[in-house]
Amino acid sequence: MTPHQKATPKHPTTTQGLAQWASECIRDAYEKYSREFARVTRRAKRRFERADWQGRYKDALERLDLNEKSLEQVNAKLRHTLGVRTTDVSLWMAVKRKYTGLITGRYDIELAETFFNSVTRKVLMTVGVNREVEYLHLEDRAQPDEPKNPIYRTYVNGAETRQLIRGILQDHDFAIRYEDIDRDAALVATEVELFLWPIVGYDRTYTVEVIRSPFYRNKVAYTVGRIRIDSQFIPFILPLYNEGTGIYVDTVLLSEAEASRVFGFAHSYFHIEIDRHDALIGFLKSILPQKPVSELYASIGCPKHGKTRFYKDLHRFVHESKEQFVIAPGKEGAVMIVFTLPDYNFVFKVIKDRPCFLRSKDITVKTISRSEVVYHYSFVCHRDRVGRMVDTLEFENLRFRRKRFSRQLLDEFRRAGTETIDIEDEHVVIHHVYVQRKVTPLPIYLATEKHPEAIRRVIIDFGYFLKDLAGTGIFPCDLFNTWNYGVTRQGRVVLFDYDDVQPLETTHFRVKPEPRDEYEETQLEENWITATPDDFFMDEIDRYSGIPKPLKGIFDIVHADLYTIAFWREMKRKLKHGELPDITPYDRRRKFRQRK
Repeated sequence: MTPHQKATPKHPTTTQGLAQWASECIRDAYEKYSREFARVTRRAKRRFERADWQGRYKDALERLDLNEKSLEQVNAKLRHTLGVRTTDVSLWMAVKRKYTGLITGRYDIELAETFFNSVTRKVLMTVGVNREVEYLHLEDRAQPDEPKNPIYRTYVNGAETRQLIRGILQDHDFAIRYEDIDRDAALVATEVELFLWPIVGYDRTYTVEVIRSPFYRNKVAYTVGRIRIDSQFIPFILPLYNEGTGIYVDTVLLSEAEASRVFGFAHSYFHIEIDRHDALIGFLKSILPQKPVSELYASIGCPKHGKTRFYKDLHRFVHESKEQFVIAPGKEGAVMIVFTLPDYNFVFKVIKDRPCFLRSKDITVKTISRSEVVYHYSFVCHRDRVGRMVDTLEFENLRFRRKRFSRQLLDEFRRAGTETIDIEDEHVVIHHVYVQRKVTPLPIYLATEKHPEAIRRVIIDFGYFLKDLAGTGIFPCDLFNTWNYGVTRQGRVVLFDYDDVQPLETTHFRVKPEPRDEYEETQLEENWITATPDDFFMDEIDRYSGIPKPLKGIFDIVHADLYTIAFWREMKRKLKHGELPDITPYDRRRKFRQRK
């Protein structure tokens, strides 16, 4: 060997050597993923300043797929080197011990553990949980020390609330100016002083704590903070817009209900520059105490760890409540077996062995394959969910004790779920399941709600729901089946079944032709009208929208444009030219610009 030649490094062959190498390989992959995650996230500020909404959308997709891409890369590397020992559980027990030593003391230890779990589950195809090779902490662990530099800035109220607000806005240090910072500061101050009057009166002592980085989503940069009065926390959220004339404040949100809608489970994830995710979650929990920690993690772009926290909560609930899984109330779905725990705020959905769906009341059943169902759920995941499509957690190989399932549900599994569910002597293994937050199906809501104004708001919001979906390029073909739509606790209409959605770009909107002769007048429409699966006739929006006839008048006053081809063609034009919709996750009447 000449001095200029290097020996090819050999990988270790002993169990301890392989364990050390594999643990470092996974640690390095996690750190690379974290760097890439931060790199994509940092673009959000520049995208906002340049009003580069297409770039913003591409960043969201890139970051969404980043975790899975990282897992595939590290798994390929592990399989190449470990060879026949790739699935050796005893080796993976040693890898876990080594990995624990590598990540101990990190502030992001929980995220690092979740990454490790994702690796092992892909490699070993673990059924249930194997604590020897996975991390599962059922008890809350001690929190890391607070960062030396807080993730938020503190502003002490003085004589002028307007000046305090102005300072908050200036500290974001955008590369572009505000449209009229003094105007907006005065508008926000007026609302803050009114809201706080019953709480502080003339005693104006309070502080405002604001997260240093805005929360970027869609076209908006949200200033997120809290007003602290002694031990009480009040949300403080400012949606900032940039429409070419400078940045302006759209409104100020000061209630937990309004903040909850901004962080709702039907929205896509925020992009926020932050190092201490643990401290950020603690801050958000102080203003959103009813939000599950799993949803908060998902909202800031950590859905994998959100799944980890969800499973921990589910495991605890099942064992403490002793409740049984039961068939979810409501109309049986043609595609999914839907079940739940009576007092748990989530539903579980398993694809039936032979799924099918109905396109309209006048057309026979149409089958849909399992792969098509999976495609539709993935398709929705990769579109901006615009606050209208419920976030979906996807799990594989879950195992529960058989006694935790009702007899009726076990019978349903045997009848329609044998391809996905194994019923063993002591356990039930669910090989693939979707999990979503519970919402009230729209038909049940309309049948049980007793307040006319609440019904009015939901009916009108249903129109905005259709428009928001159209803006993101999604069309719910099965319009008549309002069992696919739900109403959240905040009165927002959302979509939770994705079996029959399709890209708006490929949907052809047509006016149904009139009968040309007596023969056509006496025949069923499908006997003489030629149409493709992607054709949609405009009269079906009116006939099959699912809105009860007595309530259509309220809907039509605001949303009559939905019945026109012009509306849908304009939406398709915007999509073709890359125009993104403006999504408002709060009451539109709160917008300052309506007060001019």
